[in-house]
Amino acid sequence: MPATPFSPSVLYAFTCGLTCVLAASLALLVLWKNARSPVARRWATMCFLVAAWAFWNTISLLDQTAAGSLKYLRLADAFALFIPVTFLHFAMRFANRFKAGLLKISYLITGALALTVGTPLFVAEGQKKFGIWFEVGGPTFLAFAILFVLLPAYGIYLIYQTARAASDKTKQAQFFSLFFACALGFGGGFMWFLPAFNINIPPIGGHLIALYCVIVLYAIVRYRFLDIQLVIRRSLVYSILITLLTTSYFGLVYLIERIFQNSIGYKSAWISILSFGLMALVFQPLKSAIQKLVDWLVFRSTQEELGKRMELLEQQALLNEKLKAVSTLAAGMAHEIKNPLTILQTYAQFIPEKRHDDAFITTLQETLSSETRRIQQIVQDLLDFAKPKPPRMQPVDLAGLIQSTTNLFSGEFIKRKVNCEVHCDLNGALLQADRDQLRQVLINLVQNALDAMPAGGKLSIQGTVIPDEAVVLKISDTGEGIPKHLLPKIFDPFVTGKETGNGLGLTMVYSIVQAHRGTIQVDSTPEQGTTFTLRFPL
Repeated sequence: MPATPFSPSVLYAFTCGLTCVLAASLALLVLWKNARSPVARRWATMCFLVAAWAFWNTISLLDQTAAGSLKYLRLADAFALFIPVTFLHFAMRFANRFKAGLLKISYLITGALALTVGTPLFVAEGQKKFGIWFEVGGPTFLAFAILFVLLPAYGIYLIYQTARAASDKTKQAQFFSLFFACALGFGGGFMWFLPAFNINIPPIGGHLIALYCVIVLYAIVRYRFLDIQLVIRRSLVYSILITLLTTSYFGLVYLIERIFQNSIGYKSAWISILSFGLMALVFQPLKSAIQKLVDWLVFRSTQEELGKRMELLEQQALLNEKLKAVSTLAAGMAHEIKNPLTILQTYAQFIPEKRHDDAFITTLQETLSSETRRIQQIVQDLLDFAKPKPPRMQPVDLAGLIQSTTNLFSGEFIKRKVNCEVHCDLNGALLQADRDQLRQVLINLVQNALDAMPAGGKLSIQGTVIPDEAVVLKISDTGEGIPKHLLPKIFDPFVTGKETGNGLGLTMVYSIVQAHRGTIQVDSTPEQGTTFTLRFPL
């Protein structure tokens, strides 16, 4: 007999299918964001096993024949067998309480049980209860059920202990979210065993396994579970929820119509239109309520508050990037100031001996005047650079600016064993630009190049001119390169490959170049180096 749209088998198949999609998506997300972590890999493996179990269980629920359902149930059980031990492996790693002996025994028992899956020792036949086909459990199936209780219970206990011991509130919230999710998931999963042992309780808890995936995803978004930083747009959350709401809306209208048709046998189009209209009145307030709920649960603020917070955060991050450049400039200028101070100190030592020497006094006056002007200019450059002000367009000697900027890094080049080569053939070409802003571009790009060469290397700065058209500036390093997945979005805000970076340095560089009607492009090969090519119109 074919399944009706709202029969128990179809409803369970829907939630199992949803679990399959969510668990597989969760596993792929974890591997994409943190594949290097052994803990994350164990978690992803467990999620793939849950997805495989849910997939074959869905097929079994949709197959109404005894032989077909039993075949797919055995396939589902083959994957489900390894879920408890994989979870225990994850929990031990996660809680830093690894017990190799217990884990080896658990894997050996699980492997031995897996060998019996296709035999009557595991499942002899199928039985239909609550409109669904279940296994008739054998002795090894009973052992599987015991493992499904004991191993996850111990793993959940380890997570609970870790959550209680955590001093950081964010970590504690992350661990408790994981604790509740796992307790919910394994508790709901255990209910699938009950009918197999003639305990006449429907496996309604199986519907909650999909909720386990949702809670874990929430822990990732809200608390960076498994050290995964996932930034989701508010509009994306709304779109997904509204799509689910809309689907549920039409499903509910369809269900109401089926109930009325079966109970009173009506076939009136007017009643159908009326029911759609009544539901539409509820839809808009419900959508607004869901948006407010998302604001509170995920973003912890209203749209207006979040917008102001993001604006302040971006301003603060841009200021930090500016201060970082000022710090670099100040360190370089301190090095530059040492030279005139050394000259002045040398002349001061000879004053007692040569105070009656007219030639010496004349030279001293000229030197004092020139070197103090030099120090004054250096200090003024620093003040001008640090002080926020609108762009001042004026003729700029780019070759001279490049030379003075690289001089600031001379100490860093020696310290980091970086060979800097500057080749500028600009034929005296001048740019209409803001000198301080161009200096900031150069400082950011040179600093990035130094950061990419922690073990030393070569930095090359080449300037050429296309007559009556543009100046082309290339800054190349032989560093670590930029990962391929970051390359297309390297100029986007808050995108960075550095552990301590804020991802705004290159965003600022891009904005300044754009403001000067220029273009910038980047070519990078991992482990070989990176080249930034800037083009400014004359």
